[in-house]
Amino acid sequence: MLSHIVSLVNTYESSHGIRPNLVFMNETHYGLLREELPGVRDHDDVTNIIGVDIALSDEAIRPHVATVTFGGNHILAS
Repeated sequence: MLSHIVSLVNTYESSHGIRPNLVFMNETHYGLLREELPGVRDHDDVTNIIGVDIALSDEAIRPHVATVTFGGNHILAS
């Protein structure tokens, strides 16, 4: 899952010329990601490692990334 997210981030940045600041995933994806990071206990540490914030959604069939803005400013939402 970690390598998949890193690939999504890199592909998005290459295609759009801007780094995404949010990855959408469901609880299962998040659990798989956490399993790959056994020494990491804190959610903030997970987001620091992947370089984007995480939005959990049951509607996320597969992880996807986006650049989220509000009023022209990039925002992050955990």
